[in-house]
Amino acid sequence: MQRKVSFLLAGMMFLEYAAWGAWMAILSGTLNDRGFAPTQIGVIISAFWMGCLLSPFLGGQLVDRVMSSQLFLSISHAMCAIAAFAMAYQTSATGLTVLMLVWSLLFAPSLGITNSIAFRQIDKLGGTEAVRERAFSVIRTAGTIGWIAAAGVLYIFNILLHTPKGAVTGPIPELLLTGIFNLAMAVFSFFLPDTPPMKDQRADPLAFRKAFRLFKEVPGFAVFMWISFFAATEFMFFYNLSPQFLISLKIPYTLVPITKAISQVAEVGALAILLPLWLPKKGMKWCLLVGSFAWPLRYLIFAIAHPVWLVVLSLGLHGFGYAFVLVVQQLYVDRVSPGDIRASAQSLLTIMTLGVGNVIGALLSGIVQQHYTHVVMVHGVKTPVTDWAPVFILPAATTLICALAYMFTFQDSDIAAFQHKPLGGTSAPGVPLK
Repeated sequence: MQRKVSFLLAGMMFLEYAAWGAWMAILSGTLNDRGFAPTQIGVIISAFWMGCLLSPFLGGQLVDRVMSSQLFLSISHAMCAIAAFAMAYQTSATGLTVLMLVWSLLFAPSLGITNSIAFRQIDKLGGTEAVRERAFSVIRTAGTIGWIAAAGVLYIFNILLHTPKGAVTGPIPELLLTGIFNLAMAVFSFFLPDTPPMKDQRADPLAFRKAFRLFKEVPGFAVFMWISFFAATEFMFFYNLSPQFLISLKIPYTLVPITKAISQVAEVGALAILLPLWLPKKGMKWCLLVGSFAWPLRYLIFAIAHPVWLVVLSLGLHGFGYAFVLVVQQLYVDRVSPGDIRASAQSLLTIMTLGVGNVIGALLSGIVQQHYTHVVMVHGVKTPVTDWAPVFILPAATTLICALAYMFTFQDSDIAAFQHKPLGGTSAPGVPLK
């Protein structure tokens, strides 16, 4: 039974992140090739992060209080598939922006809900905190593998569709593939273990309201969330700009998703091996610092942009940082959250980082790239060229400041002290530390 549950949870994570990774790694490059301006691309991509800002609390509230989590996933992904297929045939920036917002409003809640499903099902299997977090790391690794697989499937998908190199017309392949993964997730969700809403009649009916109390009652929680927010504003300089940047380094367009998958390969190693090994021994702070300092180093290498092989290898630093920062953030929120609001608490993290932080980052990355882009004549053709060095200096400096902020403010002892105290005197938080 334990093996079956773990397999189903891993499959859930695989399809969840495959649906996201199918378009995230390359869409901005595709739109750039189709003549969209950097600021337009920034607005289109920011529509996804706007969905992460607006809808997660509604999804968290529904699964914490009203409906089973697996049913919500099935409905939301089925509707996502419709939006993705419609988006694939859009040719205007306005149409893409509107449909991207619709897709993300439906998809964004599932990011936190898949985490809460995994944590609740792992709870049922028992074990110590270390065993529990190791199990989550392994299950979450399947999501990263799904992202990698999506890049490979997209390459084959383009061959099957006979997509011409640098195609500027016709359906957008990565969005068609996204719709297919959404449909697969909608069906697969029916086979997930039952995760009903909490039945405690004493629980606050508005789970999201209780989640906000974490800012006041958990030591260091507010500072942690604000640092995480500022770090998230710089994510889009990687997600949004790296396809165009890699293409400028003469990496073929069709190989960009596979090249970027280096970051996910590093993430697999970090999630499946290093994080489960180091987290129980070193603690959350040490892991946060290792991951957060990897990001400014990556951006510094991007700014130098030479040699190309070093730039490509530095993609692994993104995956390393993702595992040691973003996944640790999810584990931290789970530790300090009462059981009846875990989905809403994870949604709060999604809103602060993937929502507000990345909306700002997507818009800012487009503006910064536009500022450092000028038109030159290449073989008699006017061609936009970006000066990438100053573009990447800004996120390098910001992520370095955030890493230093984690160093001086985050304390494992604050988590340990709070674990044994109730939140607002209503319920005990999570699973206590050893």
